[in-house]
Amino acid sequence: MDTTLPLEQYRLLVEHAPTMVWRSGLDGLCNYFNATWLRFTGRTQEQEVGNGWVSGVHPDDMKRCMEIYLSNFERRQPFEMEYRLRRCDGVYRSIFDRGVPFTDDQGHFAGFIGSCVDVQERLEADRAKATFVALAAHELRTPLCSMQMYLEAMRRQLEQAEPATSSALMRMSAQLERVSTLVHDLEDTGRRDANLPLVMNKEELELSELVQEVVAKHRDTLTLRARGRHRHGFELSIGPGPWPVLADRERLEHVLDRLLINALKYSPQGGTIRVCLAREGDVLKLSVSDQGIGIPASDVPFLTRPYFRASNVSPENFPGLGLGLPLVKDIVEAHGGGLRIQSEQGQGTTVTIFLPEALSEARV
Repeated sequence: MDTTLPLEQYRLLVEHAPTMVWRSGLDGLCNYFNATWLRFTGRTQEQEVGNGWVSGVHPDDMKRCMEIYLSNFERRQPFEMEYRLRRCDGVYRSIFDRGVPFTDDQGHFAGFIGSCVDVQERLEADRAKATFVALAAHELRTPLCSMQMYLEAMRRQLEQAEPATSSALMRMSAQLERVSTLVHDLEDTGRRDANLPLVMNKEELELSELVQEVVAKHRDTLTLRARGRHRHGFELSIGPGPWPVLADRERLEHVLDRLLINALKYSPQGGTIRVCLAREGDVLKLSVSDQGIGIPASDVPFLTRPYFRASNVSPENFPGLGLGLPLVKDIVEAHGGGLRIQSEQGQGTTVTIFLPEALSEARV
């Protein structure tokens, strides 16, 4: 049985589809919008064709939107993107747009065809969930911090009289710190997903002092846990100072904590973690290197993507949510810096953060 639809029926299906449909020709300019698109924008076909539709894109999204479209058009590759499009009532709505290349009857490239859906409600629901996660995590941080303080006070009191109990309290404190780190990560992830800025309390700090304090904390913790077994070692290299940065102390401590935790987690017992503080002009470089499993080269570009897990990392052997490095990147960029990851499978990993040097009036 012939199920082929007449051309006119195909046209009617596209024209009245529940999704907004567009088409562009060989020149990259749009030459068709279906009735659903025109009802949404409240404009005519003549107003939208060519580059007319661009006038409805939110000004803050326009450059990114056009770059994605044009770059993929040139490569003739499918693309997906979100942007805000002005509705007929003047309200901007978030649109999910997917475009794919199409061919004519002879199989020759003829342009792109795309479909768009309004995802505003879904984004608002996701944002509400993310905000709830961030607020709930924030509420959990206060009692966790108090518990850590009480445990440390008890451990210090028992350190000499009952060393075994003191050691047990230290291990409890370490586990509590892991929970605290997870809660911290969830709070910041929730804030980012809800498009809320990271809370920053910046002051001028001596970066070398902060690095030494954090490394010493991890070294002391490992010494207490080892109890005669081979443990990780640290090599700390700091060039000539001073090392002034304008930064949030707690945030930078969290960055270095996360980098050291990752290095320790993925390194063999007895391995050495190298921490290096160096300078390139007015940029300060802090690197953490391990001798661990390393990451396949194809995975490295995606390590700062939330929830991404490298292909050679199993959750059974290396538990985690894939939030650490994405948050490190967010925090460093909020300080005006950058992040670089170098890794080779079987050879270890080096993560380097770059921070601008703070130039106070006394040194300018």
